[in-house]
Amino acid sequence: MNLDIIFKAKTPVKFGGAGKWKQDDASKLFSSSQSMKFSWVQGLICFDCGAAFDFQYLLKCTKCGGLLDLVYDLPQTNWADLTDNNFQGMWRFHKVLPIRNPAHIVTLGEGSTALIPAPRLARSIGIKSLYLKYEGTNPTGTVKDRTSSTAVSSAKQFGASAITVVSTGNAGASLATYAHRGEIPSVIFCYHRGDPIKMSHMSLMASKFCVFEGEYDDLIRSVDQCVEEGLAFDGGATRNSFKHEGKKTIAYEVTEALGTVPDFFFSPVAVGEIFIATYRGFDEMQQMGMVDRMPTLVCCQSMQAQPIVAAFQSGQPFRPTTIQPTIAKGVAVGDPGPKGPRVLEILRQHSGMALAVSDAEIQEAQSLLAESEGLWAGPTGVVSLAALIQAGRNKQIPSNSSSLCIITETGLTSPYPPAQGQVVKTSLEDVRRLFSCV
Repeated sequence: MNLDIIFKAKTPVKFGGAGKWKQDDASKLFSSSQSMKFSWVQGLICFDCGAAFDFQYLLKCTKCGGLLDLVYDLPQTNWADLTDNNFQGMWRFHKVLPIRNPAHIVTLGEGSTALIPAPRLARSIGIKSLYLKYEGTNPTGTVKDRTSSTAVSSAKQFGASAITVVSTGNAGASLATYAHRGEIPSVIFCYHRGDPIKMSHMSLMASKFCVFEGEYDDLIRSVDQCVEEGLAFDGGATRNSFKHEGKKTIAYEVTEALGTVPDFFFSPVAVGEIFIATYRGFDEMQQMGMVDRMPTLVCCQSMQAQPIVAAFQSGQPFRPTTIQPTIAKGVAVGDPGPKGPRVLEILRQHSGMALAVSDAEIQEAQSLLAESEGLWAGPTGVVSLAALIQAGRNKQIPSNSSSLCIITETGLTSPYPPAQGQVVKTSLEDVRRLFSCV
């Protein structure tokens, strides 16, 4: 594949005028009500300097280089008017997703994942109620499918002819699958110690599958530079605001199912995509009058890669850190780029919490989840649950509170613990004796 011709926009990029942003001024900066349109998306706003831009594929502010947020013209509304049951999964919420033409949607039915009450786990942790948002039922078994759908759909919307991502496993498998579905070539980079099942998945789906040695942080800068040069559409989590929008539908689905927001909302954090996206979802619902409060947001990281937790707990500015090996490969990021400070700012502005868990705590959470609730999730998938268990034991959350943990992946694509079975004979007498011990 000739990388210098991978990405060509169908139309020239045009930048809008800039102006200082205030959330209440959306109607002044952008056009009027979008209630009859497929998407209410209006444009882009710089999180740092407030510059406003027309709707376009743009990865950073042209004024200051800051992170960009998508802006929607959000009316006062209700669930009946917001959702569209002509679509399935997360695309029921297409009005608050950044795809203007339904013909550009690339979907495999992601979203509408199970919200599972976990009463036995709640009792063992010492809290009133616990819900698990189980993302393992998405098409590739991971929460990444939500953002792969919005990323590949956006790539089609803006005329990209290829998409790329650097991955430790789930993101690469998911993005390659959706790119294949959307008939867009993909260049997928995967950590050389990635899980074999996920790597096989990537090699099957990707147009070009590349294995790298070293850590995620070692490669991402080079790939980001190639993206800035227009060699591919950005399928990564560090800057692309179009990509992470898919995950905010988790907040919408949880709130729709519960009829309210939980007291505590536990999210695993690597680059911070889930955390920022779900925060955006709750914030949008507040603006539309659908909820009256924000849950306490909890940032959950591995002790081996905890730059945000370290900054939050110490009260110091954000600083990248060198990571150590962890079984939770999906959160093994020491330098999340500009989203690291963004997560930290949200935590501080909204009185959130930040917790780091050990590999031993992660493995314990895996076992407890399987034993108590019958769910088998991968190590990355239970980082949020491990943090909740830690918080419960340390009395950091009230016993009469409700909590939600995002379980981000199935355990079926991760390494398995050794199987322990009993050798049996096949005679009726021997088999009958086995049942007497149950």
